[in-house]
Amino acid sequence: MAGLPEELKSADAYYAFLGVGAKEQKFLEKYSAYRYSRASIPKRRGGTRELLVPEPRLKFLQRQTLGLLNQIYSARAPVHGFVIDRSAITNANAHQTRPYLLNIDLRNFFGSITRGRVLGMLKAIGLGEEVAAAICSICVTRNQLPQGAPTSPILSNMVTFSLDRNLVTFAKANRLRYTRYADDLSFSCYAQPTALFDGVLPLPGKVPVQQLSASLRSAILSSGFEINSDKVWFSGPRTRREVTGLVVNEFTNVRRNFVRNVRAALYKIEKMGAAAAEKEYQTKYKTDAALKQVLRGRLEWIAQVRGRSFDAYRTLARRFNGQFPEYALPILPTNEEIAERAVWVIEFFVGEDCEQGTAFFLEGVGLVTADHVLQKLPPGTSAAIFRPSLPHKKFNATPSSRRCPDRDLAILDHDVPSTECLSLTVATSPEHTKDEIIALGFPDYGPGDELNKRPGRIVGRATKHGVRLIEVDAVLSGGISGGPIVNERYQVIGVAQRGGHQAHKQQAVDISELLKLAAE
Repeated sequence: MAGLPEELKSADAYYAFLGVGAKEQKFLEKYSAYRYSRASIPKRRGGTRELLVPEPRLKFLQRQTLGLLNQIYSARAPVHGFVIDRSAITNANAHQTRPYLLNIDLRNFFGSITRGRVLGMLKAIGLGEEVAAAICSICVTRNQLPQGAPTSPILSNMVTFSLDRNLVTFAKANRLRYTRYADDLSFSCYAQPTALFDGVLPLPGKVPVQQLSASLRSAILSSGFEINSDKVWFSGPRTRREVTGLVVNEFTNVRRNFVRNVRAALYKIEKMGAAAAEKEYQTKYKTDAALKQVLRGRLEWIAQVRGRSFDAYRTLARRFNGQFPEYALPILPTNEEIAERAVWVIEFFVGEDCEQGTAFFLEGVGLVTADHVLQKLPPGTSAAIFRPSLPHKKFNATPSSRRCPDRDLAILDHDVPSTECLSLTVATSPEHTKDEIIALGFPDYGPGDELNKRPGRIVGRATKHGVRLIEVDAVLSGGISGGPIVNERYQVIGVAQRGGHQAHKQQAVDISELLKLAAE
């Protein structure tokens, strides 16, 4: 926890910051429960969620309080819910490709966080009794955190500090990975997770609470939470594995039926008309939500998970845009189209000899190539870079200060306008031996050649002189050096370094080395 802001050093300072007078203080202390209304919203997997929604004035006070709490709260590494720059997607990413997965849901999560627990936590982090009680008067009602108040998420994360500490200790001791998204706990590993269960490993599916190991149950129960016996689910190597509603078997992905449901809804709109389809939807799900807003939200979710270049998203977004042009969604080029504009030829002359290689634009880093591609570049001169589809449009590139011969990587300064290029992205999932890859570049480039795409697989990994390398079976011929090695989703996993038909190994520098160089 960070140091306390001045506004939280006394109840008077806190109320003065909020603009709350003596009469409103007394009302909040005794009757804040009357300033909430109940609301029900449908859950994605059926059923409804009951919310306690504060009135506008109380919500304003809670939002002001939230700004103060954000100054004193730092999220632990496993916490992904209600944290800036983390989400259900980052939570799922942590468990990608790990063959064993256990998901546990906590019963009545917000309701089990009482006023006493919030008060005790605030005092434990250094707030005085009076200011802690004042925060409780504004943020707690009916002896629980109201699900629907802006402050409840961060207060729940602060109260669950001991739970996360216990489970992190348990996970490290048993070589497990643990994450939490609100009330969803996830544990994953590569070896059979015997520490999670008493006795033999259960079959994939729903697991009785009594079958969980005593140490795991104790770590949760001793922190003041209860396991939801209906939502303990174990997944093995040959089953679909989901974390916070996302499939993580090979990479983070949306469920197929999620995409199918969007497709079916669009089909009904196209056949029945928007008004009739919306009426049917509202009747079926007992809601007054606008169907176009629901569909737009679901398409945005697909885009967040898979990107706006994902074929299914592109197809569905075009159909949505055709029906609701005023709510049009952005659509990006396909992965192949992005690659065509992200991977460039780099060349320069030494006397009459032409030296060539490949360079590419990487999101958040810039223009990248292998350092040895520019080894013969005369000092004070620049290399030419161009796209084969527009060979007459040549630009200049020179090595920047972020150049490392030991890693065989160079980040280049250039004069390419942003309108002329697109960027590839860094891989978001771990790579394993036998995973499919594509080597992109321009081996032995000549006028008229297009971007060369060489499929292959990862053969293995190595670390030489402190540099992480990837070995592949795609032939990395001369000229492809400096080009990106990408996974099936065209996300970069490495930079082509050396190879060819006569070489014993086809090697690339791991993307982690490039990210280190970019940060230096």
